[in-house]
Amino acid sequence: MRTWILTGVVAAAVAAGACNRGPDVQKMADGALDSVALDDQVDAHFDQDSNVVRLTGTVDSDGDRARAAGVVTAAVGAHAQIANEVVVRGLQADTADDLDDGIEERFKTLMDAEPALEDGDVEFRVNNGVVTLSGETATAAQSQRLEDIATSIPGVTEVVNSLAVDSRKAPRTKRQ
Repeated sequence: MRTWILTGVVAAAVAAGACNRGPDVQKMADGALDSVALDDQVDAHFDQDSNVVRLTGTVDSDGDRARAAGVVTAAVGAHAQIANEVVVRGLQADTADDLDDGIEERFKTLMDAEPALEDGDVEFRVNNGVVTLSGETATAAQSQRLEDIATSIPGVTEVVNSLAVDSRKAPRTKRQ
């Protein structure tokens, strides 16, 4: 009888652990790319910290680029955001790195010019025209402002905002 009870407890613990893990977003993204035969051209990388699936690689057409993002978005649903960093062979692939450097410089300049954005711990990544924002801001307005700044920069094709709002970072006002 003790064996049955112990076996039941172990099985319940294993089942509970499996349920708490959530879906395997990486596996879902890889499977989606495989299902449309783009897995040899496009790689999916799930960044669990920012909850973003980054699609990278080089494809032959804009249609393939859009198809890759579409199938991965459908597969992962609300479990993660998608950053489509895939480039199309030819001119886009040749100029992507040069454009990224300019976007990064411009974003830093615009962000530093706004003192209201100092209260936060913001990181950003620029790859193939896609700006991914991660970290924390003090307010939702700051998060939105950073997204607006990134969107306004020429050459930016997409902005993925995975910033968390932490009101403890907000400046405190003094009473007089």
